[in-house]
Amino acid sequence: MSARPDLVERDAELAAVDGLIGAAAEGGGLLTIEGPPGIGKTALMVEARARGQAAGMQVASARGTEFERTFSYGVVRQLFEPLLARVSAAGRAELFAGAAALAAPLFDPARFATEPAGDWSLAVLHGLYWLTANAAARRPLLLAVDDLQWGDLPSLRWLAYLLPRMEGLGLVIVAARRAGEPGEDPALLGQILSDPLTTVVRPAPLSAAAAAGLVRGTLSADADDAFCAACHRETGGNPLLLHELVHAVAAEGVAPAAVDVTRLRALGARAGRRAVTIRLSRLPPEATRLATAVAILGDDADPGQAVVLAGLDERAAVESAGALVRADVLRPGPPFEFVHPLIRAAVYEALTPIERAAGHARAARLLDAAGADPERVAAHLLLTPPSADPGVVATLREAARRAGSRGASESAVAYLHRALAEPPPAGERADLLVELGSSEVRVSGDAAIEHLREAHALLDDPIRRAETTHLLAGQLQLFGDDQTDAVLAQALDELAGAAPELERVLEAALIVNVIFEPCIYQKAAGRLDRLRRRPAGATLGAKMLLSLLAYHDARAGAPVADVMALARRALAGGTLVTGDSPPAGFALPAMALALADLPDAEVVYDDALAAAHRQGSILKFAVAKGFRGLTFVWRGELAEAEAECREALVACEAWGSPGRISAHLAAFLADALMEQGRLDDAAAALDRAGVGEPLADSATLLSLRDSRARLRLLRGDLARGLEEMLEAGRLLAAVGGGNPAFLAWRSHAALALRQLGDEDEARRLVAEELDLARAWGAPRALGAALRAAGLVEGGQQGLALLEEAVQVLAGSPARLEHARARTELGAALRRANRRSEARDHLRHAVDLATICGAMPLAARAQSELLATGARPRRIAMSGVTALTARERRVADMAARGPTNREIAQALFVAPRTVEVHLSSVYRKLSIRSRSELAAALAERARL
Repeated sequence: MSARPDLVERDAELAAVDGLIGAAAEGGGLLTIEGPPGIGKTALMVEARARGQAAGMQVASARGTEFERTFSYGVVRQLFEPLLARVSAAGRAELFAGAAALAAPLFDPARFATEPAGDWSLAVLHGLYWLTANAAARRPLLLAVDDLQWGDLPSLRWLAYLLPRMEGLGLVIVAARRAGEPGEDPALLGQILSDPLTTVVRPAPLSAAAAAGLVRGTLSADADDAFCAACHRETGGNPLLLHELVHAVAAEGVAPAAVDVTRLRALGARAGRRAVTIRLSRLPPEATRLATAVAILGDDADPGQAVVLAGLDERAAVESAGALVRADVLRPGPPFEFVHPLIRAAVYEALTPIERAAGHARAARLLDAAGADPERVAAHLLLTPPSADPGVVATLREAARRAGSRGASESAVAYLHRALAEPPPAGERADLLVELGSSEVRVSGDAAIEHLREAHALLDDPIRRAETTHLLAGQLQLFGDDQTDAVLAQALDELAGAAPELERVLEAALIVNVIFEPCIYQKAAGRLDRLRRRPAGATLGAKMLLSLLAYHDARAGAPVADVMALARRALAGGTLVTGDSPPAGFALPAMALALADLPDAEVVYDDALAAAHRQGSILKFAVAKGFRGLTFVWRGELAEAEAECREALVACEAWGSPGRISAHLAAFLADALMEQGRLDDAAAALDRAGVGEPLADSATLLSLRDSRARLRLLRGDLARGLEEMLEAGRLLAAVGGGNPAFLAWRSHAALALRQLGDEDEARRLVAEELDLARAWGAPRALGAALRAAGLVEGGQQGLALLEEAVQVLAGSPARLEHARARTELGAALRRANRRSEARDHLRHAVDLATICGAMPLAARAQSELLATGARPRRIAMSGVTALTARERRVADMAARGPTNREIAQALFVAPRTVEVHLSSVYRKLSIRSRSELAAALAERARL
């Protein structure tokens, strides 16, 4: 027998624990111990913690509970609060240094009196990541989480956020999960368990031999073979059930002999929960009352509060606690904790529903009087029946505010739903509905619409109604409701000049809604024309209106200098980026800058990402990531674009966004994948958008329609691809769009028509696009139009157009389009038998396309190069121009002196990511350290 009977036949699982601890220096990953109740998960968790401590690691532990699933960041707080309590003030300051400060309010209740309301989920997640990183930097850290399936959603999100970023942190995580329990969010739990850094072990039931050893070690060394085999059979080798059965055998005085095997079946049926009830029935009633109080308060119950709830004096409490420990119900030592969740469940389920509700009501009053966190009080109130108590409503509303400030919108919604059911006093109902709808915006758009509509109907004050309309219209717009413009127009009429700034904000929302709809676009055009005659303002509403004007004019193809002036005025001061504006406020003018091939766009997206992290806005984060990804596609940073768009989609899906936003992000991702030649992956990305056919007759989904059309063309479906491309052009024209930088539908259609034999129509379309591109003037759109025109025209005129395309694109950030132009010019020169000139262009094309990651284009350029008689050559992926946008950003920052850790915090990435980027930079620049960076970056590029 092992010195630890609960670890019998667990060598493989313990070896996995040792391997994880041994890899702590590199960031070992997550080991999940999965199995049914009683299989020994908790025993393995206890041993993992002990082995981590023996290895010199910091160890923090937590347990998810059914009772506290709505308690925001409950698991996280269990992990870090003891760790923070053990350090000095200086140590605490070190742990919350840098971006970790974003998580400080989570552990400081006093901060919630001053923190503004809002969705801080991303800010808290990012802060917790750096708190974890800072803690692991002090000494390797082992985090142990039991009953992961009952973890609260915010804690699970933190774990999902942490896993991809933990490499190199000196951190390992061990978690136990009950099989068959889906948890609060099965998809999120599945994401955690399927992460590449996650290893899952599943302890098997004990063998017959091990069961016999445990029976003999506990009851009698002379226990009969048949009796031991029967014990194994009755419990299926489950260690906890076997333990309970042996306990019952000893209590009943059954002899461990073959003659008493028949009695085991009855005892086996009582093993587990019924055995606990029997054990408690043999104890004094005071002990049962104490066990009941602990079951109601939940794990880690404060002994003093449990004793008060049980109604015991000091002497009775001490005696009862000792009796429960001896009966193997509670663990020894404070705080009070059941030896196993099944024991707690047995005690709790022995209560009638009325007894449970009354117990939780008493617990809520007790905790409230003791000044407990309102969320802890609310967790009990959720389990009590409504009683029209204004105090209950007030507590639940405060708990919801705190949960929202911690980024736990689901918890806030649960508390507010319960407050609404109480119900609140009639005068508070509208305010409560607004709070509920505002929280539901981040959880369930349909529910938010329902409650915001009801609140709107109850409000009399026109300003309050207009503010509610703004929230409501935002949801209606996201879900494509055709009543959005009517709701906004009514709010503007009701205000009648009473709140000019609110009117500007509502007018911007109205224009955003109608600017994409062909049937009502003229309303937006009229409002925008009137806007041009107004004096410019510096308020948020004025900036939003300017941003819409810049976007509209960029889409229309107005002179680029005029559009840039508008976009820069809208973005000046950073109000749209850092303020509390919808994502469209910064995304639309930034897109105008990107259409003009200006580097300003990336600066805007970087600032927006920093603001999204500070504010905790997942939606702003997703939009900034996605639109920056599209900018990378246009520049030819395809790997970066793919990574950005994937991260944006994950964030957007976690937020629960409707199809419109996801459709844009999926289209951007598909664009990046198509340019890499991964057509099946691109098709899967478009399917992920969740928008079936036919597409709505709206310009809101133009990016999706354009991407699907180009995918069909690339797959050889020329007829359907051409049809959809022409439809995209029709819709764009219907909303005043003509800029080929926004959608180059004419050149794509022209090249398809050329293949189909309609050269006259192809020439007409490329001529139109070339005129529009020259009027716009930015290199990417003009170079693409010149390339298409050169291919359609052919001959000497075609060569001249292709040569102009290369000249226009040389030195521009549009490296992918430059590679295309070089390829087509080289191919045309080869066909004209000007092979020497062709080789130079094709060599550049191969290098540029390879650096971009556009492998089909690189292969074609290489094939054309070989056709000129050139020998195969190594791709020259070196020099400053070989750096990706993110590598160049990291290199520039490192050259100025910040540490890798400081760079990582500034860019909101893991330190390991910075190390990887710098390694790539050193290789491409042929240097060995950051001291050489400044000089290397100043050198002329090799391409």
